[in-house]
Amino acid sequence: MIGGERSPPFFMYFVIWKPKDKFTSFCNQLFPLEKDAKEFAKKSIKRKIEWDVVPYNTENYDKYWYK
Repeated sequence: MIGGERSPPFFMYFVIWKPKDKFTSFCNQLFPLEKDAKEFAKKSIKRKIEWDVVPYNTENYDKYWYK
C-alpha cells in the first residue's frame, strides 16, 4: 500500500486522448498509479480535449498505443 492506495503491483497506466475523432496514446510515459496518470493528464492536456487513463495491458496497447 502506497500513500493509502491499494494498487496491484503489476498494473501500470497510460493516458489516452482524443485530439480529433479517435483515441490514441498521449505520450509514451507509464505511471505506477492511476492517480499519478490523472494528475499528469490534468496538467498537460487542454480542458476542451477529451482524455482518459487506462491500464497498460495487451488489449489497450493494441487499441491505443500510437494508432
